[in-house]
Amino acid sequence: MRPASLIYNPAAGRHKLGARVPAILEALAASGFHAVAFPTAGPGDATRLARERAAAGDGVVFALGGDGTVREAAAGLLDSPTMLGILPGGTTNVLARSLRMPLDPLAAARVVGGFRTVPLDVGLCSSRQGNHPFLMMVSCGLDAWLLETLDPRWKRTLGRIGIGLQGLAAWWRYGYPEIEVEAGGQSYKASLVAVCNIDLYGGSYRIAPAARSDDGRLELVLFHGKTRAATLAFAIALGLGRHVRRRDVRIVPVDGEIRIKLPEGTCAQIDGDSVSGCGELVLSVMDQKLRVLAP
Repeated sequence: MRPASLIYNPAAGRHKLGARVPAILEALAASGFHAVAFPTAGPGDATRLARERAAAGDGVVFALGGDGTVREAAAGLLDSPTMLGILPGGTTNVLARSLRMPLDPLAAARVVGGFRTVPLDVGLCSSRQGNHPFLMMVSCGLDAWLLETLDPRWKRTLGRIGIGLQGLAAWWRYGYPEIEVEAGGQSYKASLVAVCNIDLYGGSYRIAPAARSDDGRLELVLFHGKTRAATLAFAIALGLGRHVRRRDVRIVPVDGEIRIKLPEGTCAQIDGDSVSGCGELVLSVMDQKLRVLAP
């Protein structure tokens, strides 16, 4: 049996995960992992717990929860040989979808013994708010403003439907401030900017089709539309996988640093968590890769 830890967010998703932990621990044991469960108590706790368990010599730290819990646990495993195991238990589970994993945590625990170890790039977003590692993406614009103003009770009660309903209200009120970007020696302006480490966005939407999580670069997605009609058309095209054909969309692969200057009063989202008061963001890929269990 391989020593492991199970870090879980009791509040993740629409249904409380605590009641499922005993069955998940049993499934992990059947997969060859002797895991001990550790619940998180608040933001940042998964990072602390993962760091402590890596220092204690656990070979794998399993993160049970949403993308935020996974990102926090991953941050605690940097500079260690401990692998990250993802047991998706959140609302959208974007990273698990991108890695083609089972989307039920118990189903994932039952088959994780047959997973292989894959390298995963880790992005770094630096601002006056500090340094934030990310696994999926950093974006600025309407989506980040939605997360900043989102009532979490809607998300807990209705899941993705609740997010969508509040998204309609945000779409109607948003003012589309211009965002300035510098990347690869070029300057850009856009109303929505997404810096992607993986291909998926908001669930199963392939916003950056060419993005790979192990190629050492980021995909810069720029949307230039400034009206509600253009935004609605972009959202529909994204859902159909046709947004790359639009004239107001540009996707640029970037090997080096990306700088984003945010207008006053705007915010960013990092792997689904809102961050405000950033001013300027500097994004890059870290030299080290994370070791992840995946199909």
